[in-house]
Amino acid sequence: MPAIRISEGSELAQQPEPFKNEYELQEILAGHPVLLVDRDDSALVTICRELPFEGGFADIILIDNNGLPVIVEVKLARNEESRREVVGRLCDSLSAMRNLTPDEVNERSAGLLEETLQSMADAEGEESPGERLALLKSNFASYLRAGQVRGIIVLDAAPDDLIREFSYLNEHSDLDLRLLVVERYRLGRNEYFYHSRFLVSGEADPEIKRQRLRLRLIVEKFSKMKPPIFSTHATGKENVRVYREGWPAAVHYEFGDRGDSISIELQVRHREYPKVADFLSRLREHLATAISKTQRVELVTDPSGWTRLQFFFGEEIDPYWIAQSMVRLCKTEKDISTLLQEGNG
Repeated sequence: MPAIRISEGSELAQQPEPFKNEYELQEILAGHPVLLVDRDDSALVTICRELPFEGGFADIILIDNNGLPVIVEVKLARNEESRREVVGRLCDSLSAMRNLTPDEVNERSAGLLEETLQSMADAEGEESPGERLALLKSNFASYLRAGQVRGIIVLDAAPDDLIREFSYLNEHSDLDLRLLVVERYRLGRNEYFYHSRFLVSGEADPEIKRQRLRLRLIVEKFSKMKPPIFSTHATGKENVRVYREGWPAAVHYEFGDRGDSISIELQVRHREYPKVADFLSRLREHLATAISKTQRVELVTDPSGWTRLQFFFGEEIDPYWIAQSMVRLCKTEKDISTLLQEGNG
């Protein structure tokens, strides 16, 4: 029975066919973990089903290609268990998993953890299986010690109130939580399409989870506006860098959360790229009117080797305006790219 993931937006004429029970859906997911993989996620490998914990079982335990443990709870919409019980059961499993050692996980899985890790290390294309196995074991142990375990709830249909509750929990905690719907469509007597659709997805970068909501909102709006040559990367609770494709990391844009204000910045290591650093003073004069509604504009050079052109916005300024101002600041990339191409920035 093949499992085929259909990309979002695919249209099928027929209605989805219901699953007989949760056990059937568990079986499909355990056999075809690709259905549980979101964009930019590493591949998943199933370790076991029904891993015992004190007071219950986790439906499916998996591991990603980097050694991150993943717990999946499966629930059908027609099941009478309340949404709070479903979310609570996942949280209980995550908490219990965090308190186990790799040896304890292996024992509870009847040796399947060790077997899975060995199989991953021996996979075709692995040049050094021994080193790969050691790395997977080390990463798995590190994730457990750090309490980093991904949690996924899978349903055949999700009510709006569950989506709202799960979204809130995901956004206001350090947990990596996912909520997805899996539907199946009959093609023939023994053939089905399986379509997985993420309704709530965890952040790829855990630093983003710890940021103040206002900064996250601004970065989210900027991400929808920015040209594709730019990418964002959280470097801490108060900072998100904006990298331009082809530029060295020593030249980049950045959002900063100062508590009472948000800054948008252009940062340069002046010893490495003195021409670009000198250019910032001219930019300051040019952008003083192009980027408005600022509290203040500063050009600073610090002892650590950075020169920063900074535009500060107060709490009263609309997040959309700040995101749009960063787009304007990023338009300076053409002049800076020219300086970088000239050599020695």
